[in-house]
Amino acid sequence: MPDNSMTAEISVVGSKEELYPPKRIRRALGLKPGMKVRYTLEGRKIVVEPIPSVDDLLAMQPTVTISLEDLHKDRRELSSRLEGSRKA
Repeated sequence: MPDNSMTAEISVVGSKEELYPPKRIRRALGLKPGMKVRYTLEGRKIVVEPIPSVDDLLAMQPTVTISLEDLHKDRRELSSRLEGSRKA
């Protein structure tokens, strides 16, 4: 997704206090009808972040890859460290 941190638009709050982000903002965020979004207050600003669906997440390239062998090795090491800290 491109960096849209400087994108600014003006909109009007609806009669039932609905917020309608302008089309350019919706497109920049990849918002589609029915998508879930997270609203966060930062001071007097509202931050809107799309929440990807499970299908969206499955379609994404993994950011970390690990072999099954390495996963088992790491789990054994972690378990050993945890067991050692419990005995102390």
